[in-house]
Amino acid sequence: MSELVFGSKMMQLLIALILVSTFMILGSTRLYSCVRAFGIQSFLLAGVAGIVAYSTGKSDIYIVAILTLVIKAAVIPYIFIYIIREIKVKREIALYVNISPSLIIGGVLVVISYYLVRSINIRTELSSFALSASISLVSIGLFIMISRKKAIMQMLGILLMENGLFLGAISLTYGMPLLVELGIFFDVLIGVLIMGILIFRINRTFESIDTDMLKTLIG
Repeated sequence: MSELVFGSKMMQLLIALILVSTFMILGSTRLYSCVRAFGIQSFLLAGVAGIVAYSTGKSDIYIVAILTLVIKAAVIPYIFIYIIREIKVKREIALYVNISPSLIIGGVLVVISYYLVRSINIRTELSSFALSASISLVSIGLFIMISRKKAIMQMLGILLMENGLFLGAISLTYGMPLLVELGIFFDVLIGVLIMGILIFRINRTFESIDTDMLKTLIG
């Protein structure tokens, strides 16, 4: 019983830190810092998966935790850092929504997610907390996509949304079948590689990765 309580407390701590890492991305204009924060968030997600695997005794979730650690916490951040070094863009200066309003909107989205989940009849406090954090990550990821101009930040927004969905799935349903999880990891990795190639093409064409420049292609 004490192990279950300890596991529950650890999951709550990790989920809280995941939310903190999300605000680190939301509150920074330095691309390196945002990528590192995403790597930390993915590392924490791997920890959540490991705790779920230990609590449920499902060995396939350990594989999911390892894949999360390798692909999301190591390989994808490495790809992002390589792109940033090659295109020599370290900071996002022009934003659709500035940092201070972005942090306020992020806080509002977390509060809305919390009260939205409160209106649903969920059995345990941990499940309620995990679901509200999952919705928060998805909504903040979507907000980052529409509030930032740099293609790299928009990619991070998509990956934040995917992390939110992963958090909800692993915390509430203890994950999907292993074959489905492997397919998702493969799709995410291929998607990042394709988007990385597109960023290089955008930078070569416009000498910028500002997606506003794509409007010049109209007509």
